[in-house]
Amino acid sequence: MIDVSAAVKSAEELDKAVGVVAKLVEKLKSKPDLAAQKLGQALGEVAKTLYVVDNAASEFLSLGIDEGALAKNSRLLLEIDGGSLSTEVQRGRGHCHRIDQIYSKYLDKWFESGFNQDEYASVKRVFQELGDADGNLFRNLEQVAVALQVEASVVLDFVVKGEESNARSRVLLALPAIRPLRRTVLKTMQTLYSMQGEFVDIMGAV
Repeated sequence: MIDVSAAVKSAEELDKAVGVVAKLVEKLKSKPDLAAQKLGQALGEVAKTLYVVDNAASEFLSLGIDEGALAKNSRLLLEIDGGSLSTEVQRGRGHCHRIDQIYSKYLDKWFESGFNQDEYASVKRVFQELGDADGNLFRNLEQVAVALQVEASVVLDFVVKGEESNARSRVLLALPAIRPLRRTVLKTMQTLYSMQGEFVDIMGAV
């Protein structure tokens, strides 16, 4: 059975990190700055990673959820088996060095002037964590695509043997593991997208 527990944990940590920023955004409205655009770009790197990982999981699960999908989408199965999801995640994910650069150049001074000492310390920790995300949080999420590729190979073997029922069951076996990951990812993405509107308001007040 597929194991994405490390990815689930990383997704939860990212959700907490984004939540810290979301709670403090309102205070930044009292000190409007064009750096709000850069804040949106930095958090956009997180959103990119979450989006491609969720899309990868969705594509794989669709092979089992949609009736007759394995027969109709045999090419998709072959592509996943060949590593297409890993390639898509690598190409589309965000990069922590961009987050780190944006924070150091545009956000740190703005945050220091807009928050009290405790708030500044908490948001600084968040961006230190996000600035190192390639080495742990993003990497764990990327491994979901690798795990799905392994599962796709097993599913493909069933299809080749003409055991479509077993193939579909194998896809659906991943659902209990993937579902909590997708729930957390989608929750975080919703928070990120809602903040984008607030960043626009802040820039409009400059």
